[in-house]
Amino acid sequence: MTDLRNTTLNEDERAALYGVLCREERDQRAVIAGAEAKLKDNYKRGKEWGFAKEEITFHEKARKAGDGSSIVQKHGIHKKILIKLGLVPDDRGGDLLTDRADWLQMYDAKGEADGLVGEGGPGHSKHPANSDEDKAYLAGWKRGQMKYAENWKAAMEKAQAARSKEEPAADPGSDPFQDAAE
Repeated sequence: MTDLRNTTLNEDERAALYGVLCREERDQRAVIAGAEAKLKDNYKRGKEWGFAKEEITFHEKARKAGDGSSIVQKHGIHKKILIKLGLVPDDRGGDLLTDRADWLQMYDAKGEADGLVGEGGPGHSKHPANSDEDKAYLAGWKRGQMKYAENWKAAMEKAQAARSKEEPAADPGSDPFQDAAE
């Protein structure tokens, strides 16, 4: 029995398929160009706020570390991030008596860093639920989420005010004339 479906493309159909692929290429390149422009603006804003591009990209690189990285390399990169965020003491180059973060403090700090950047959460500690490690990670994650939620708006207003040389908006619950009364 012969196949009644005609699956052979004529020249116009082949050209149309080529058009589909080229249109998709154009559309995706526009998305990429838009994303690159947004990244460039983000780096510019970071520079205005006192963060180098390398500091911003460092976190993402470390987060993706593991693909081809040894566990020691991955741990080292994560530790550098936690030190940069001020979540663990910088013990690099110190002596043996330097304050160091213990393993639970490291899980707590990792959770806080994840919460701060909007990643991780329950089930992401890579440890059994309700274990000491999981509890430390979740406590840090919640603290990071709260730190972000409570501070991002004020930080943005202050950064925008600094950029435009204006005073940041006063906290609605504060008295703007408190200093004059004293």
